[in-house]
Amino acid sequence: RRPGAAEGGEGVRLGCERAGQQVAFAYDWPLWLESVDGLEESLQSVSTRKPTGADGEQYTGSTADKRNILITAAFRGTPEEHQALRDQLYAFFQPREAGTLYLYDHGTAKRITYYPERCSFGTAGRLRRMTVSLICPDPIFYGTEDETVDMAEVVGLLEWPVELTGSFEVGRRTGTLMASITNLSSVARGLTIRFEAAGEVVNPGMVEVTRQESFAIRATMHAGDVITVTTGEGEKRVYLTRGVTTTNINHLWTFGGTWLQARPGENVFRYTAEEGSSALSASITSTPAFWGA
Repeated sequence: RRPGAAEGGEGVRLGCERAGQQVAFAYDWPLWLESVDGLEESLQSVSTRKPTGADGEQYTGSTADKRNILITAAFRGTPEEHQALRDQLYAFFQPREAGTLYLYDHGTAKRITYYPERCSFGTAGRLRRMTVSLICPDPIFYGTEDETVDMAEVVGLLEWPVELTGSFEVGRRTGTLMASITNLSSVARGLTIRFEAAGEVVNPGMVEVTRQESFAIRATMHAGDVITVTTGEGEKRVYLTRGVTTTNINHLWTFGGTWLQARPGENVFRYTAEEGSSALSASITSTPAFWGA
């Protein structure tokens, strides 16, 4: 299980994970969750300008601010147990070391990447409190499971041993050229699009049918080649895998193409190729994203 995902208790449960280690905050010991702030809010910096002689101001844009999550928990025990727990948590929440916070709330699970800002402990009494402040440069929460839709693929039909008697099928195309992704959140999802060739394919691409946005890659694929396109913020990349070698081919992106994303609502995608589309298959993977917990 992910940290904090144990059965029992009610309400929010939190788990932090870093470098294979885990710390859980829940309605249970040793770290009893007393409060958590910064999960529900979505902070935006709104920019405006003051036109000369006009009333009010004009909106020019807005950006999401970083997220600050503040966790307060209680722990109990002997002075020796308190010291051991403090040492464990100081070692876990190390400066400059990123971790992942998992949030479990009544059957839903989300995650967000954080950097520790502050970790403090009470020093008196058998029951003491600790506070940890986490800074999330990317304020968006993501689902803990990716969602993948498969488009048309070529399924091999050869079985060994092969008996060459008359005509026979070596493969069969299944599925469709189109796929639909319904994004129920208000945050656009970055995509990982995977093209795989079973023969020669010229200039593979993808179209979002509803908005008529598209891109294409100026490349000729051969049997076994895989092109992977990632479209998330800060992750706009195109890779070609041929055999055991993977190469960045961003320079083959067609000028004017759109880094497609799954926008809120219904998204209908169709893959294309100038030549060899019958030898091409594709899949699209995305992760649900949310402005708040």
